[in-house]
Amino acid sequence: MNQKLIDELYNGDAARYAESLDECNREAIEWKALERAATVLPHLDAQAQNTIEKCLGYLPSQHITLPHEPFIRALINSYQLGQLSAEQYSLEMEGHIKLIRNADMEHNLMKDYTPSAYKNYSETFIPYGQQARDRIKGFLGYEPKLEHSLAAEMWLRKIFAMDNFRLPDNMTAIDFKVLTLIRYREILLEFGKQFADASPLLGTHLYFD
Repeated sequence: MNQKLIDELYNGDAARYAESLDECNREAIEWKALERAATVLPHLDAQAQNTIEKCLGYLPSQHITLPHEPFIRALINSYQLGQLSAEQYSLEMEGHIKLIRNADMEHNLMKDYTPSAYKNYSETFIPYGQQARDRIKGFLGYEPKLEHSLAAEMWLRKIFAMDNFRLPDNMTAIDFKVLTLIRYREILLEFGKQFADASPLLGTHLYFD
């Protein structure tokens, strides 16, 4: 660690230096993923993203999907060329899209939410709190424990608070993301990460022409 650099640029704050370094490393990895994605079967880009969205019910952020997209495209290409049976393709695709889902859940793995998170829950977007819980209960079929749904509820409250935006009555990609957050966390806290990572996807099953 370069102490002179830390002193000059970060006023001696080693933690800020480490955070900055981590951010640079993440950006470097994302650029490498972007370069790779641009060269591997680019004509299958839209189909790969459509497949991810179909299996999950929503499309995660690009920085989550991008490292996996070349493999997804390769699977699609192999199936189209007759190199994989429908069963092989389905199993391989489901397994890899679970990796994407699991990566998208990385921010929600803590054993318990912090006191500040609960405080934020009790003070932020309050007018939309019951609306969010009612919508979740309607699609989930039961009312989840707050220790499982806090992050999902806060995200949904924020959606409800947006001006000039209204969710339709039917289930949307936003709802699939919310339910995925909750179901994954329920399994995580009850059975552990291995079971959560292997848990079923909530989107539609793959179908074949």
